[in-house]
Amino acid sequence: MQLDKRKFALVGTGDRAISYYGRTLTGSQFASQAEIVGLYDRNPLRAQTAKRMLAVEAPVYDSFDDLMQQSLCDSVIVTTMDAAHHHYIVEALKSGKDVITEKPLTTNAAFLNQILATQRQTGGKLQVTFNYRYTPYATKVREFLASGKLGTVTSVEFHWFLDTIHGANYFRRWHRRIENSGSLWVHKATHHFDLVNWWLGQEPRDVFARGTRKFYGDGAPPAHGIRCSTCAYTEGCPFFFDINEDAYLKQLYQDAESADGYMRDACVYAEDIDIWDTMSASIQYEDDTLLTYTLHAYAPFEGYTIAFNGTQGRLQCDVPDRAVIEYHQNFRERQQYRRDLAPEDLGHTSIGDRTSDTMRFYPIYGGVEEIVVPRSSGGHGGGDAYQIQMLLDPDLADPWGYRAGSRAGAMSIMVGVAARESIQQRRSVAIGELLDFSLLPNRG
Repeated sequence: MQLDKRKFALVGTGDRAISYYGRTLTGSQFASQAEIVGLYDRNPLRAQTAKRMLAVEAPVYDSFDDLMQQSLCDSVIVTTMDAAHHHYIVEALKSGKDVITEKPLTTNAAFLNQILATQRQTGGKLQVTFNYRYTPYATKVREFLASGKLGTVTSVEFHWFLDTIHGANYFRRWHRRIENSGSLWVHKATHHFDLVNWWLGQEPRDVFARGTRKFYGDGAPPAHGIRCSTCAYTEGCPFFFDINEDAYLKQLYQDAESADGYMRDACVYAEDIDIWDTMSASIQYEDDTLLTYTLHAYAPFEGYTIAFNGTQGRLQCDVPDRAVIEYHQNFRERQQYRRDLAPEDLGHTSIGDRTSDTMRFYPIYGGVEEIVVPRSSGGHGGGDAYQIQMLLDPDLADPWGYRAGSRAGAMSIMVGVAARESIQQRRSVAIGELLDFSLLPNRG
């Protein structure tokens, strides 16, 4: 069945808006189903660059209000800095638009309450894009847990590793400040908490967390500058990044810097960094299931391990995402090495053809069952393209509940928000202290 073209406005025109939403929606697979009819960014130079890169006829609007009043969009895609999400979500809902927002939904409980109250008042549709739900591996985990073979899940051990390319980039961009990103507890871990919530079919209730900064920030080495492009300390710095070597990032950020002052190549050792790079938490769910979670932002590889302990055994999963396979102390060399890998080699622990991942079920009274899951190509383990497909076709069957609304978005960020409070107050924090559950839409 031929679907009517869905008209989108992009709000926030940075890398994610262009490389994922823009290029995917205008690409050959979805161009007959989607059209970008408006762009807005608080940085007008970046918005114009995005229009040029995407080669679309859509106008660039001078203000968000103009976009809402003049654009013919059906849906607004919000990909701005995290702390601004709530403003655009609320105003778009008030304007009668459907809203699709990048995770995290927002960064604190006050902003969340504004979103939830507005959605209730307007009856508008709001979807949060949790790409990892859509991957074959995540789906297989959910399928296995739903089968009952593990029995009742009693505890979960979840460890996430960011490598020294991906991890370092959070500490050189706007994410480095809690006021912008909510910290990695919210910006990054939202993905992870949503997965556990979705896998278990439960909601978290209580969080005790610790966080420290052991690798980035704190002004070391002493000779560092404010940013890489003006720093005298380059030869010996393992994280020196020359943005002028990357034509795409230079056009999108460096050449647009005069409009808002945003530095895409800020120093990872700067004193003003206030997010954590080493994090751990203990989370209790409504059915008393316990989650132990850690995140390290300076690992030699990237990926995650997770294990589910149940009354009938243990399900163990090791999922490599990306690996820096050869030794490169210099950031530029590490980054270039990964770029030069063929797509099928990304995520390997060694060079070669990796077409699948494995999970292992250990029955409680002995033995082991290996479950092989084929790999899919594309962003976020193959989840990105499938997510777009489901965004464009609301009638597409969703037996595993991939589509996530504001309740799922709220419950994923509130673990991170409670973790921040726990670290600052040095105590266990109940999510109910911060969030009025009666504001949430019904489950389902």
